[in-house]
Amino acid sequence: RPLSVLFPSFPQAGGGPRRRAVSVATPDSPKNPYPMTFSQIPSQYAPLGAEVLYAVEHSAAEDLDIRIADRSGSTLYGTLRFVASAAARFDAAPFLRRALHFLPVVSDTGFYAATGRTVTATVAAGPSGTLPEGAAATAPERTFLAGRTQVAAPALLTTLPLQRLIPEGARDELTLLAPDSGTVKATVTARSADTMTAQSYSAFLKGPVLFVLDTRDFPGADTLTVEIDGIATVEYTVVPAAEQAVRVAWRSSAGSVEQYSFPVVRTTTVQVEKLRAEGPEGLVAVPRRREATRTLVSAYETEAVLTALAELVESPEVWVVGEQECMPIDVATDEAVVRRLGNLCCLEIDIRDRQNTAMTWN
Repeated sequence: RPLSVLFPSFPQAGGGPRRRAVSVATPDSPKNPYPMTFSQIPSQYAPLGAEVLYAVEHSAAEDLDIRIADRSGSTLYGTLRFVASAAARFDAAPFLRRALHFLPVVSDTGFYAATGRTVTATVAAGPSGTLPEGAAATAPERTFLAGRTQVAAPALLTTLPLQRLIPEGARDELTLLAPDSGTVKATVTARSADTMTAQSYSAFLKGPVLFVLDTRDFPGADTLTVEIDGIATVEYTVVPAAEQAVRVAWRSSAGSVEQYSFPVVRTTTVQVEKLRAEGPEGLVAVPRRREATRTLVSAYETEAVLTALAELVESPEVWVVGEQECMPIDVATDEAVVRRLGNLCCLEIDIRDRQNTAMTWN
């Protein structure tokens, strides 16, 4: 074909033709003449409590689109646009954190999938307006954890010590990062004054895995030892359940759900908000909403336990654990004392329902 067809000329002020270069797609050349690559991607199981950095490099400055989605592409976590940029660097953690959903497991002893506690995502980049179909570069799929620090499998994700107290009839859960083989095994040994029994559990699950311990599955036990092959051993001392004890669960900085029973409810305060009006017959008060606050007091604990409990005042999700359900609550306390020189310490927190009770009287 003549070159005039591929490179049309236009008149210019000087009187001669001016050539305009265009990109021509051939079987040997890509449609996008400017290659785009990811120069930085986070590692597998990177924590969403820290920065999750991606970097894209482009050989020409132009508008770039970024698309963060799940592995199938059907769920969109977020998009970004960089204007006239040859390189883009961004933190994906704020987009991915919103996809986390935690809830304590209320079930029998055994292994369970950590549903909702991780986010698996892919990141695509391309020229403005080309996504999702026309991605010029796609980062490898990554699974992200909810903690603050990077961990390597296999590992136990927890902030509490490995020697714990647990009331009769209570549950506890352990969050594990399973080995790449995907096989996890655990043995629960129950001991009493005159007996010892052992029960084995196994599952084929990769990545984060939950192990739930229900003391009601081991009646009469004085101690319970959970030995998870190749990962950790957690020892429990079973104590009588206090009549007014409140068991609280919270999302920890390790990306786990921790549980603790507060043995004392010091006070219960009910506050009612009223609407008041004054008429010919005097003041009229109509209740508008009701809020109940309970002050919980822990046992005198070591500094290690109190440090873990102190995360209650900053945790984004806290629950009161019942036999069959968990109730979301708000922790009204803003500070916690974890160490006092020369004295044993306990933790005191105020909790209230997350939803205020609307009053319907008229």
